[in-house]
Amino acid sequence: MAGWRDELVDAVKSKAEREAEEVERHKKRVSEALTAAESALSLSADALRFTGEKLKDKEQPVEISEEPDKIRLSLRDVSVTLELVRESAVVRITFGDGKPREFDFAKDRHIAPPDVEEYIGRRALEFVRAAQKATPW
Repeated sequence: MAGWRDELVDAVKSKAEREAEEVERHKKRVSEALTAAESALSLSADALRFTGEKLKDKEQPVEISEEPDKIRLSLRDVSVTLELVRESAVVRITFGDGKPREFDFAKDRHIAPPDVEEYIGRRALEFVRAAQKATPW
């Protein structure tokens, strides 16, 4: 339990000092969360590659573009994009031109990498169904 001296030291801090401490705490949270976010990116990228391989087996014109911290799977007019925003430990998944779904590992500590892999797997399934509906094979 904090004594009155500790509370007094905290009470007299300026707004700038409080903000600097909060920025430092946020950097530490992001740094700790980045490991889990990187793992989620790796698992999810493997899921997209697996989807791409299965589509290639069916001789579909699938394209996989990979950049550092970003992978995009596209087939004709349908696409799924997965990216990691390192500054905030956020994994962002965009299906088509829709609004991205974000997994904020620094903010939501309960998120696990397999959760993100499951989500991207479900989007990959939607991706395949939408592509097959547009142009059956």
